[in-house]
Amino acid sequence: MSTEQNHFGTRNVNVCVETDGRPVENYLYKQSAAAKFRAGKRVMTWDGRVFRYGTSKTALLSGFGAANYFTVSLHVTYAVIPTAIATGQDWADVTVSASMGYGAGGFAEDELVGGYIVVGHGASKVQNRCVVKNQVMTAAGGTMRVWVDGQFETAETVSSDGAELYPNPYKYLGKGALQYQAFMGVPAINVTSTYSAFMQTWGPCWITPGGADGTPGDSVCDRMVYFVGDGSVNGGTAIDEEQGHQPAGFIIDTTASGTGALPLVMLQITP
Repeated sequence: MSTEQNHFGTRNVNVCVETDGRPVENYLYKQSAAAKFRAGKRVMTWDGRVFRYGTSKTALLSGFGAANYFTVSLHVTYAVIPTAIATGQDWADVTVSASMGYGAGGFAEDELVGGYIVVGHGASKVQNRCVVKNQVMTAAGGTMRVWVDGQFETAETVSSDGAELYPNPYKYLGKGALQYQAFMGVPAINVTSTYSAFMQTWGPCWITPGGADGTPGDSVCDRMVYFVGDGSVNGGTAIDEEQGHQPAGFIIDTTASGTGALPLVMLQITP
């Protein structure tokens, strides 16, 4: 990030550095065909808004939540590890079933960077690490090695201990379509399918009201808003909160009973 001086004083001009070292101006409000930063990269603006970088699998609309499109059935599910893990080791081998990966096509080299591996699910030992590198794995499946951001502190044996891999959720973003999906952020701009851009995850943010609630904030105590299937939001009084909708944040505007609010939301996904 950098600053410049003008008659308003010092201000943030949204400058960041691309992977080749060149500066990017206004990077929060641009998309690119090739990713310029790692998926999940976090930035904060001077006013406290937080953004995360991600790649789309479908076209994304600003004002609608972008969901994680990686289907749970296609990630590396729990299986006994094929190679023992020694104390102090910073890599692990995992068993990958056939037709795993996004689109059942396996995993490209380093596709899982920024994802997570969980080794051991017992109450007495669970080791959760971030993936920093992974081998290529074809759709046929087999054994794949991944490297992690910190050494394993407990040894794991082949006979009884297992591992599970969760891909980086910011690499597989799509416009909401199902209540089962997790919303990772709200795009700052419209994003073309397969392009990369920043998604807002915290701070004042416009989110489109959903069809079931065109006037959020018009009921007494109607402050909280929740994502619904298409990535829009409904106020808490318009849905059954006990169904488990994902909270988006709270309405900033002060309203009165019977008066809807501008859906400027204090977005609260990740700080």
